[in-house]
This record gives sequence, structure tokens and C-alpha cells, in this order.
Amino acid sequence: MSERRVYLAIILFILAAVLAVTVFYAVRYMDFFAIDRITVTGMDQVPHSVSRILVSCHGLNRFRVDVDEMEEAVEDNPLVAQCIVKFSFPAHMEVALIPSDEKCLLSDGESYYLMDDGRPVELAGEDSATYAGEMCTLEVSKSLVEYMQRYGAPASFNQILDLVERVNETNSWLITRIKYDNNTTGGFGQIVLTLDPLNSRLYVRERVSAQRIGDSIRVIQASIEDDPAGSIGFGMRRWDLYSDALVRRDMEKDG
Repeated sequence: MSERRVYLAIILFILAAVLAVTVFYAVRYMDFFAIDRITVTGMDQVPHSVSRILVSCHGLNRFRVDVDEMEEAVEDNPLVAQCIVKFSFPAHMEVALIPSDEKCLLSDGESYYLMDDGRPVELAGEDSATYAGEMCTLEVSKSLVEYMQRYGAPASFNQILDLVERVNETNSWLITRIKYDNNTTGGFGQIVLTLDPLNSRLYVRERVSAQRIGDSIRVIQASIEDDPAGSIGFGMRRWDLYSDALVRRDMEKDG
């Protein structure tokens, strides 16, 4: 190749590079590429904190949006397992959300949490009210939440969560409150199910199956149906469930 052709090739390369850079920066400021439509799929109800992030993109130039950063920000929400952001011409933002498969919230009396990678992650305040009313909620101590945030959830607690989820799935219409106490002796702790429609509390004192707990709830329900007058009082009937027995105790005084 002659020296003249080499110089010409270099000049053309420089001109092409300058043109590419000019176009790249020019389109970043063109109104034609301002995001005017955002569609979200994958979740019937988009968390408010996620909606706030997505809505903030409306009107921005699509080429000035850091997609990786946005996906990471959305995935920081424990209610979302994965976020995929794509664009269609000219400026339609398409967001696909994959929800977390966790079915049980944790509450320490002040905040709500969802397990994410083995640790409880706090829900944004704007999401708490919505999801606390729709998801099974397990009350735990603040010290347990802090422990799991630092060290991760032990296998025994994951088993408790699985047990609570399965019991609530089949008896949610009777269960109005679920509390877990991990400060009792032994490795299991204690699960307390409040059954307001039956004016009863069921204390699960030892490790049993979800079927065993469900059977016990049906026994309590049958006892109320056989003695409806007995459910009227100023306290809650207490029942203790062990691996080999269901024991009815005296009434618990309210307050």
C-alpha cells in the first residue's frame, strides 16, 4: 500500500471515530430518545419502592440510563429476585421482574423483613403496609433478626419458616397471628399460633410436622363446635402441642 493510501486510511479512520463520538453524545441529548413509556411485567403488584425507581426514569434520555445500575438498584429490594431492563425503539423501557419466592415476612415489632440469601432484609416503609397485610407474617425477636443479619439464618430457622408457611397456607382463615420464640430451652424453640375465630392459642412446643399442626387445629375447631359456649370468655383457650400429645390448658387472661 502506498504512503498516500496509508495517510488517507488514517484520516478516514479519524473522521469516522470523530463522527461516531459526535453521534454517540448527540443522541444522548435528543428529545426523540426521551423515555415516554415504561411497561412492567412479572409481578401483579409492583412494590412502591420499585415503582419510584422506575418512574424516575420517565423523561430521561434512554442512552443516559445506566441499565446495570438500575437493575442492581431494583434487585436490592428483597421482594424482587431479578430485574431485566430492555429498550425498544425509540424510547420504550420494558422491565421484567422476577419476584422473590419467599412467602413469609418477619416482623420484630418495628420493621418488616424478607429473607434474601439467608439473611433478613428490611422492607422499605412504603412497601411494609401493603405486603404485611397480604403475606404470612412471623413475629420474631429483634435480637434474632440482628443475629441473622450478621451471621445468616441457621438451618433450624429455615425449617421453622418452611413449617410456618405450609401451616398458614392451609389454615390462614383461622390463624390471625404467628410468633416464634427462640429463647426457650432446646433447639426448636416455640411457635405460638393465635386462632382468634376459635378464641384459642396453640403453643407448638416440640418439632412436629405441618400435618400434625393442621390436625391439632382441626381438633381445637371441633372442640369449639361441640361446646360453643366454652369459647365465650375473657381469655383465650390455651393448647400445648407436643410430639406425642395435644394438651388443653386453662384460659389465658387477656392483657
